[in-house]
Amino acid sequence: MGKRAALAMALSVWICGTSHAGWFEDAVKGALEGTGKRAVDETTDSTYQGAKGKAKESVKEGTPGQNADAETPAQQVPPGQKPAPGTAGAQAGDAGGGQDIAALEQIYSKYDFVPGDKVIFFDDFSDTDVGEFPRKWTLKGPGAGTSNAVEVVQSQGRNFLRSQPAASKDDSQYYSRQYVRLDTKGDLPQKFTVEFDAVFAYCPPGAKSSQTEYVLLLANDDTPVHGGTAALGSILVRPEEGSSKNTRTAIRKGDGKVHHIAVSVNGTFVKAYVDHDRVANDPDGIARPVKHVGIFMGPTGNWLCPNVMFTNFRLAEGGKDIKSALSTDGKIVTHGILFDTGKDVIKPESLPTLKMILGLLEGDPSLKFSIEGHTDNQGGKGINQPLSERRAAAVKAWLEGKGIAADRLQSKGWGDTKPIDTNDTPEGRANNRRVEFVKIP
Repeated sequence: MGKRAALAMALSVWICGTSHAGWFEDAVKGALEGTGKRAVDETTDSTYQGAKGKAKESVKEGTPGQNADAETPAQQVPPGQKPAPGTAGAQAGDAGGGQDIAALEQIYSKYDFVPGDKVIFFDDFSDTDVGEFPRKWTLKGPGAGTSNAVEVVQSQGRNFLRSQPAASKDDSQYYSRQYVRLDTKGDLPQKFTVEFDAVFAYCPPGAKSSQTEYVLLLANDDTPVHGGTAALGSILVRPEEGSSKNTRTAIRKGDGKVHHIAVSVNGTFVKAYVDHDRVANDPDGIARPVKHVGIFMGPTGNWLCPNVMFTNFRLAEGGKDIKSALSTDGKIVTHGILFDTGKDVIKPESLPTLKMILGLLEGDPSLKFSIEGHTDNQGGKGINQPLSERRAAAVKAWLEGKGIAADRLQSKGWGDTKPIDTNDTPEGRANNRRVEFVKIP
């Protein structure tokens, strides 16, 4: 097999970076010796690990825009005080590596991704047994054919969907293609977002002739697009560049870690990001209708590559304009304020959402908000309730640090007591993890 199969409406993410030697060698050893070991040890990047998956050994309580283990504002700041460097609101969790918020905002100056606020599909593979194919995915779809086997593996307490490695270094490792099982028929909403986390690596380490490759498929039934070409509906991302049919951007991503891919679609306009770097900004990046969503992945050189894997796949509908939401609903519901696992340190990926709220407050001196944190029902009230309070307080502290008077803001946490969706599905729980800004009369 390989790249011959036609891919429809693709957002391709070609990713590479050096693997950490210990992780790679262990994984290769397991693959070559047939030990049956399915748990893959990979060095995850703490910078982007927040807001990304359910670590089974961590507390599952839910956060705005992510799972319980998704985000954080470091130390809690007392009400009315501005955050000091290195504390909540001044440091975005581990992402800043000790940098203050001003430095992080500079790094994230071109990052304007805001997640959709109505989850259509979510899978972190936590409900799939290790070694099995996830039931929420299918091999049927545009360009379908013989596909390399995939299976769920465990890494760092999280589950990933991995393309099965070749049997040995002398054998070929083919591509796999899988589509999500969508309940909706016809075109996707005009505004939607897609996010997932994937390992970027050379295969084997240091061999730049082969790299992990991920292709996000945004497909219709009529216009197939081949992976590996910057054609309509295709965005390619490598350590040196990201490109689409009409755009090209230089990047540097050669570290062998887990990275976050985020894509926003508005009509045919596509923006794509790898971590904080925008790699595509194309007004004609896809064609409508979009009827299928999937991922095509494998090593570009068909070499032995045990680290072709992804997780935390989130497809969501874009939301209302925040001014319209405030006018009609009296509140703004956000899913883009992210925290580290079980903590209250705001992640830098939250800045676009926070800046929108800040802009409203700066533009209307009479506007006052109650900042309210909500979780899903994973983890229990004894954990969710106080954590939701601390996270809401961290958001309040960040806004105060930007010059918003303390008497214009209140904060409270509701834990899992006010769900807006069912807690019986991953999609419902993702919708329930949120931060709301409720207008105070």
